[in-house]
Amino acid sequence: MPSINCSLKIREKEKSLYATGFLKGQAIKKINFLFPGVPRISSGGLKMVFEYANRLSQRGYEVGIIFNCEGGFYSKRMYIPRFIKEHILYPLLIRYYPKWFNLDSRVKKSFVTAIKDNEIPEADAIIVTAVVSTPYVAKLSESKGKKIYFIQGFENWYEDWPAERVMSTYRMGMKNIVVAKWLEEKVKEAGADCIVIPNSIDLKVFNIDIPIEERESHSIAMLYHTQPLKGAKYGLEALSRLKRKYPDLKVRLFGKPMRPSNFPRWIQYTHNATQKQLREIYNLSAIFMCSSIQEGFGLTGAEAMACGAAYVSSDYGGVHEYAKHRRNALLSNPRDVDALVEHVSYLLDHPKERIRLAETGYRDIQQLDWEKSLDKFEQVLQL
Repeated sequence: MPSINCSLKIREKEKSLYATGFLKGQAIKKINFLFPGVPRISSGGLKMVFEYANRLSQRGYEVGIIFNCEGGFYSKRMYIPRFIKEHILYPLLIRYYPKWFNLDSRVKKSFVTAIKDNEIPEADAIIVTAVVSTPYVAKLSESKGKKIYFIQGFENWYEDWPAERVMSTYRMGMKNIVVAKWLEEKVKEAGADCIVIPNSIDLKVFNIDIPIEERESHSIAMLYHTQPLKGAKYGLEALSRLKRKYPDLKVRLFGKPMRPSNFPRWIQYTHNATQKQLREIYNLSAIFMCSSIQEGFGLTGAEAMACGAAYVSSDYGGVHEYAKHRRNALLSNPRDVDALVEHVSYLLDHPKERIRLAETGYRDIQQLDWEKSLDKFEQVLQL
């Protein structure tokens, strides 16, 4: 009898492992992520895709990343002979990028000059990561793999991609994965189905170094971005008002662009911050502020909370995946500079409330667990 019980337990364990893709006998083994270009500059969305690539590789999948180089900067802005592009330039680009992310050596990088059957390699699944690639992926043959659409934002910011056209891509018959409930509503509004898998935070990378109660109470950080939907102008206006109100306020900004020439001297600015630098900025700051109008998820806010900063933000949609007004964050309507100033001022004037908000945020953010997200992602792969 003991041996029978033991074998039953082993069989049940094997079923569980197969269900989440841990055993090598899984139906889907080879996965390709497709990028619309070579990502030379970091972003939260790109970081999530690279994280999935690394972690799926660590779980035994054969993972590839395909960069569609022909749609990139070099082909549009200057003439370069095709031979040089395909044999020198593109191989060099995919070899050295992304410099800003430590991609697992087991993840294979390759490039194509068009999203067509004769260039895309065969696989068990192909995951499209940008709206601009969807019409071409939809036409690929079945040999390129199950088609999965990883949706991290409502990408209607391109001139030739209005909202109606973006929503039409959700009905192309792919398996849709979204990172936030507000995106789930968009997909359902388009008449399609999807699965919600919230983004996760690597708590080994982002965590507390400086105790929350020991931080300079008059210190704040913010991401600077030139894209209008990031709402930087509203954040900068709020910071200017706050600096006049609190002359000792320390302001730390970081972003992809070079430091703008019109930034006042009291703004400390970090260009293209590494993950190590981001952790330091978050830990040095009592408050992290976000003034975005729209975000798919809002990764920097979650990272800052994981590092113990109190979160003051506009209600940009994706924030609700981890933030709740007055519980672990203070939220206000997008473009409302007065509300941002009021909320930050309240925390500056009430340090105990700032500490409570930050401590609650830190505890809550632990729920963004990578193992849970990976399990769900694998279930979509194996369906």
